[in-house]
Amino acid sequence: MKSKDHVVRLARLEAEFRNLPDAEFARLISALPEEAQSVLASRSGGEDSVDIVGLRDAMRRSRMKGLPDQVAAAITEPCLDACIAALGDKSDFPSVDDLLAVTPGLVAAHGLPVTRLMFASATLQEAPASPAIMKVLKTDPTLNPAPVTLPSL
Repeated sequence: MKSKDHVVRLARLEAEFRNLPDAEFARLISALPEEAQSVLASRSGGEDSVDIVGLRDAMRRSRMKGLPDQVAAAITEPCLDACIAALGDKSDFPSVDDLLAVTPGLVAAHGLPVTRLMFASATLQEAPASPAIMKVLKTDPTLNPAPVTLPSL
């Protein structure tokens, strides 16, 4: 992936994390296996539990090292699995229409913030579906409520 594309996709992911309320972020982390929670707790500066503010800070500091991608992939895995199952045979190369067709079910089951975070995370994985997902994120008003601003590097 070209570095500019990566920065744009990372900026989208970071925007979704900023839109994710702390209580929802904490709920998603609490649903992770204990080992994953322990790793995130150590990254966040928490001793026995994840410090959400500390984790957000660690994600900002380690953005180019992939920490936001890793956290997003972990907490959105159930939503991604549901998306893949709903797409069925089309999951490797879905069209924009295919993605839009499964989105309402994902939102109903996992919530809008998690669905948006999952789609933003998926674009960083260089999957064949990434171009279609990017089109959906850019054009669907439900999944793209605000423009993404690029960080100054």
